[in-house]
Amino acid sequence: MKHKFTTMIMALAAMGALATQANAVTFDFQSSGNNVNLGTTETFTVMGISLTASGFLTNGTPTDLFAKFTLGNPTETGLGTTHDPSGQNEIVTDDFVQLTLPTTPPTNFQMVLLASVQFGESAKVYFNTAPGTLTGAILIDTITNADGSVTIPAIYQTGFIDITAGAANILLESATVSTPDSGSAVALLGIALAGIEGVRRAFRARKA
Repeated sequence: MKHKFTTMIMALAAMGALATQANAVTFDFQSSGNNVNLGTTETFTVMGISLTASGFLTNGTPTDLFAKFTLGNPTETGLGTTHDPSGQNEIVTDDFVQLTLPTTPPTNFQMVLLASVQFGESAKVYFNTAPGTLTGAILIDTITNADGSVTIPAIYQTGFIDITAGAANILLESATVSTPDSGSAVALLGIALAGIEGVRRAFRARKA
């Protein structure tokens, strides 16, 4: 019987964890096509949430985005630009991809995941309040010699997230945003917490 109570608590705890994570949405930048020129600006929509990406040279000139896809190799799949002089359609040191925080519904940036960051290469992630420029941008983090993720601090939620290469060329593999907890997620969390407490009380009553 103790085993059954433990199993029930674990199941309800998992339900609660699911409720707290149900509002996360991840963009892989492949929804508008694979290995295609997307133009200077593209809006990606996942589960009713839209995220706009724009390509710029560091001098402010718009440049075309490119949705790169390499079958069987996620580390060479992501959002780049056509400006890459190597022809690999990745983000280089004199251009950048700018992500505009969605406002309908309101969202928060959680994380960006970088790809194609190999030995001798690096990726830089910035926050900025101005569109189309890196002037005045605040460096959040740098990824060097390995693919990796950058968590976006809560204080950088009104404006833009800019991704560029610190050396060679890199890709933006994905971006994760979150929306405020929906009523269903809150209800699910409440049910889980109430269920756990109920199981605990029943277990204590049986022991008494």
